[in-house]
Amino acid sequence: MSSDVVFYVVKVLLLPALLGLSVGGIGVLMVARCAEADRAPVVRWAQFGQTLAAPFAFIASFLLEAGPVGLPPAERWHVLPYAVGAAAIVGAIVSRKHSAWWAQWSIVAAILGGFAWKYVVFPASNPYIQAGLLVAIILVGLLWSAVSRDACSVGMAMMSAIVFAGLGVLMVLANFASLGVIAFAVAAALAGVGMVSGVLNLREATRLRAAAPVPEPGADTMVKAVASGAECPAEAMCELVPWTAAGVTTLAAIACVLAFCGHAYNYGDVRPGHWAVILLSPFFALLVCKPCLRGAKPIVGVAWRSGLCLVVVLATLANAVSQGVDGDDTDGGASGSDPMMDMFEESK
Repeated sequence: MSSDVVFYVVKVLLLPALLGLSVGGIGVLMVARCAEADRAPVVRWAQFGQTLAAPFAFIASFLLEAGPVGLPPAERWHVLPYAVGAAAIVGAIVSRKHSAWWAQWSIVAAILGGFAWKYVVFPASNPYIQAGLLVAIILVGLLWSAVSRDACSVGMAMMSAIVFAGLGVLMVLANFASLGVIAFAVAAALAGVGMVSGVLNLREATRLRAAAPVPEPGADTMVKAVASGAECPAEAMCELVPWTAAGVTTLAAIACVLAFCGHAYNYGDVRPGHWAVILLSPFFALLVCKPCLRGAKPIVGVAWRSGLCLVVVLATLANAVSQGVDGDDTDGGASGSDPMMDMFEESK
């Protein structure tokens, strides 16, 4: 691998991912360092930062890849940083509000869907495609929010990372490699947030078990432990910073906009169904896992949900690659250019 390629990967993928990780991960670390009695307000601020992690990684990667964009944008896909910035603002503000999950989802989906319907217009768009973007944000946001209520924060972060990584691979297959690398930066940031949350959650669980009082013979252990605040229910996984419905819906809206953008600039053989299946892969994992994981340890739930989500994404990517190979054979074996190498050349 040449030094130019290494420099490009560090600049456009690694540095933005670290920025997103710092925005989301520092909040979880702050909560872990607080005393239990002082955590409530800090958790709200941490959820605010958690919602901003992916947008920060995306915007930083976009600016390092494409440079500053004007308003109105010179190219239609340059509307993406404005769209993601709006999603970050809306999602972060609503995440700070004490309201039911369905209220948070409704507010974020309605505002972001309306913005996208009106202002996020890609080549070959028509009223039906714009309506499809609105419906996709509402539907995928609802399903991801439902998943987040059943999955812990670590599982949600890892499944979201798998989705954005899958979208990145589809963009490379669609010959839009530069946007694919930006999606990889978002995936890396989310995976980092998930790993940081997982480590701190496990440390918190260990601390609570060590602080649990020794049960007296004949006493109701669970009642005493819960009353003392030293017991962490197994299904809660001692979550320090759970995802809010607003944050999850924001992630889903960004994923939908990226999928529609990749499809609009698709010069490969990626079908609309491939984008749709990857967007819905966390929900497929929830359908399979929910009945069979009752009573299982939290780490088992994370592993199964993330693993099944990954299986769905990999199967979809394999299908997309096989269709692309079949299409090349049909064209008489003509060899096209490598989108990744073209992107590296353009970035010099």
